[in-house]
Amino acid sequence: MTRRDRWIAWSASVGCLLFASEVRAQGAPAPASVPTAAAEVRASSAARPVTLASAIEAALANNPQLAIQAESVVAADARTRADSARRFPALGVRGNVFVWDQVIEVQFGDAKIPIRERVTGNVDVVISQPLSALGAIGKLVARDRAVADAGRARRDELRVEIAYQTAAAYLGALQAQTLAQVAAGTQQQLEADLQQAKILVRGGALPQVDVLRLEVERARAEQQRLQSESAALGARRALASLLGLPDGTELTLVEIDASAPPLGVTEDEAVAQARRDRAQARVADADRTAADLGVAVARASYFPSVSLQAIYSHAINAGSFGSANSGYLGVSFDWNLWDWGQRGAEVDGARALSRQARLSQANVMDQVAVDTRARWQAAHTARATLEVTDRGLAAATEAQRLQSVRFAQGAATTTEVVDAEAALANASAQAVIARYQYLVTWMALSRAMGQLPTAPAGR
Repeated sequence: MTRRDRWIAWSASVGCLLFASEVRAQGAPAPASVPTAAAEVRASSAARPVTLASAIEAALANNPQLAIQAESVVAADARTRADSARRFPALGVRGNVFVWDQVIEVQFGDAKIPIRERVTGNVDVVISQPLSALGAIGKLVARDRAVADAGRARRDELRVEIAYQTAAAYLGALQAQTLAQVAAGTQQQLEADLQQAKILVRGGALPQVDVLRLEVERARAEQQRLQSESAALGARRALASLLGLPDGTELTLVEIDASAPPLGVTEDEAVAQARRDRAQARVADADRTAADLGVAVARASYFPSVSLQAIYSHAINAGSFGSANSGYLGVSFDWNLWDWGQRGAEVDGARALSRQARLSQANVMDQVAVDTRARWQAAHTARATLEVTDRGLAAATEAQRLQSVRFAQGAATTTEVVDAEAALANASAQAVIARYQYLVTWMALSRAMGQLPTAPAGR
């Protein structure tokens, strides 16, 4: 296989491989499957081009995993409200009815006075206000809020991941599309070279075999164009699948400003922002807070439970010596003095969970720092690579121009022209790949710092 053949195979598939390798490494979230969201994107793609922002919005809309995580947040917020309501007085009604085997009566002279009717009962209205448990309830509510905050952070983490995977797929499709355009340009240039060669052959300045050599190269360039266009189509359809659209849906992608945006932060600044804003760090902090509060909630069971109670009671068939209505206000006291170590074991377990959460938080923060530094270095290297590929492209462009001038004058061979065209095509592909690879690593750095990817503003 010649150098040109190797470049054909490589450039035709690299657009898909750029995104596919990242997805395999990170694990792409499941695509949206709700018909409404898919219909909106399908309509927009048929009526107008799809932008990076609209692709991300469609991927986030009704994503199954995101919807599942959102429901966990709703459940955590509901649990917080439920525990908060325990601070306030509880109002309840209780009652009972008894049917006895006989009436109990007392004889007074000639009359019999019932002491207990055969059917008796009472209805109580009870108001109970906890007193000693108010502090424990406050700790419990704070723990619930920390759990809800952790759920929100996990939801935000999933949103960032879905948006990044979509942006990477969009850039991969644009890269494959641009490589197809490079291949088409190479074919057009070889067409022009072939026409010039035929003129030189008619003038006796070039043998017929050189025309045949250029025709072979033109056929190879056409094959390369077809392979590149097929790769671009596959990349667009892969993006459509990620958006939850039916297989085979065609998208028209809007070009973005592919000039390299600056990193904007130093390595240490990126790490500091990631420690503060990245969802994993927020999850670890919320989990640690919830675990610490769990110890306080467990220890509250050591103390007595005191509550204020007010009861109004209505008796059914109270009898001649009873009262139909009564009420009282009192204090209820309940203290578990011995439970064979149950509460102590629960407190020990809560403390172990607290230590575990603190160790996990420290480990997560270290991982966040390591990952962010790696992402920053990758983006920094990718940006530096742009300068190298730009210099190579400029040199290849000038070399191809000189060889074209020499060839038009009959001073260059077809081999020299073909080599110059191959070098220019390879340099152009390298520049395209480097440009989009930098954008992907730039967005990966944004993800590492806890930010949703956005269309870059070139500099």
